[in-house]
Amino acid sequence: MRGQANLPALAVALLVVTTTAGLALTLADDTFADARRDADERRVAVAVAERLVAPESVVTARANVLNGTAADRFADLDRFPVVGDRPYRIRLGGRTLASCGDPTGGTTVRRVVLVHRRQTVTRRPPFADGRTTLPRRTPRLTLDVAADETVRTVRSNGRVVLQDPAGLDGEYTVAVPRFETTTFAVEADGELEPGDVAVTAYPAWTTKARLEVTVA
Repeated sequence: MRGQANLPALAVALLVVTTTAGLALTLADDTFADARRDADERRVAVAVAERLVAPESVVTARANVLNGTAADRFADLDRFPVVGDRPYRIRLGGRTLASCGDPTGGTTVRRVVLVHRRQTVTRRPPFADGRTTLPRRTPRLTLDVAADETVRTVRSNGRVVLQDPAGLDGEYTVAVPRFETTTFAVEADGELEPGDVAVTAYPAWTTKARLEVTVA
């Protein structure tokens, strides 16, 4: 009789053990699936980030230095098949460069990069005493001479870079040292008026920014 009385209790105990074991296995499977999904997301995000900052990337000036203009125009990940059909988002300095779907809750990889930008600056200096000094960090200068053939010679830091005894007229490109201040001297017949010679420089500057790639 006592053994029969214990049968319901044993059945309940077995049910509890079975349920607990099943729940534990389910939780373990869920945890494993979450860990595997997170690892896959991170692998893809890291791969995209590394491709973006590689020397051969369409948006880099050199390794880990993004070309700001190219980055502004970057709109898709056709070059990164590793993404597949996953939702993703790429941000640079807090601004979204490209996205697809909603990657909220996905894995984000962050990298500190440099952003290189170049601008175009045109000046029409008065050439006081026939000289003017220009900013550094430009690989070349463009001179637009419209002085009625009165400009004969142009010197850069004392070196002759343009010369024509018959007179210079038109647009000329001159290579200059990027990391030195350039002083231009213009030798002309008579006094130059502001605007007779326009000088265009292409200075560059580099800033730090955070690149973020999120993949879900």
